[in-house]
Amino acid sequence: MRQIALITRDAHSALLDLKKLVDSAAERIRAAELQSVGAALGSPRTDDPLRTLRMAAETLRSSDFEAAVSQARAKTEYAVSCCFTATRK
Repeated sequence: MRQIALITRDAHSALLDLKKLVDSAAERIRAAELQSVGAALGSPRTDDPLRTLRMAAETLRSSDFEAAVSQARAKTEYAVSCCFTATRK
């Protein structure tokens, strides 16, 4: 069971890495939303919402994001497999 705890912790860590990238993209999209609202209300443009949206999209298209998704998926599936095997003994 100790081994399963370590494997599960590793899966959790991989998900946290993925979450950091998702949170970064979400923050950029939120910033673009606020920039767009400001522009719609006639506030002087200090930031470009399109540029901010592109940065969020780049995060989600990046090889780092793809690697984080793959790692999270693989480690979670491995944890499930180990737990399933352990409970069948």
